[in-house]
Amino acid sequence: MRSEIVKELEHAFDCGEMNDLKASIIPFIRTNRSKLLQFIHDFQRIEGPRPLDMLIKIFIIQHNMPFNMAQYMAKQSSTIRKEIDGSQADDLSQRQSCVAEWIRHKAEAHRSTSMFQQVFCFEKLKDQLMPMIEEELNLHTA
Repeated sequence: MRSEIVKELEHAFDCGEMNDLKASIIPFIRTNRSKLLQFIHDFQRIEGPRPLDMLIKIFIIQHNMPFNMAQYMAKQSSTIRKEIDGSQADDLSQRQSCVAEWIRHKAEAHRSTSMFQQVFCFEKLKDQLMPMIEEELNLHTA
């Protein structure tokens, strides 16, 4: 039985809510090419050969960076706004205080959820992405 989280992710993926993530995977790989190649080299030196898709998923989580920082910040801002709009914050200083509280207590969980969404999105698209990623990294498998 699939968990509620996975069902929600499947729904978000299927109805297009993850289209921004889908479009950001290859640019993320390009931007982080040297870090990813170094990670692959270091990981395999210690652990031995592993499938490239597995290494990319580990890299995404370990790197802990959004595929697209602007999209991530916009989504986080929207989430904060939704939560604060329902609060009692009427003036600017109260709103700023609420934002600071949100960041202090919820930003890390938001980031973790975002990283999980990125790995989920990558996993769903890996079959079509891997040839492009192998080419981008100049790692052609025989």
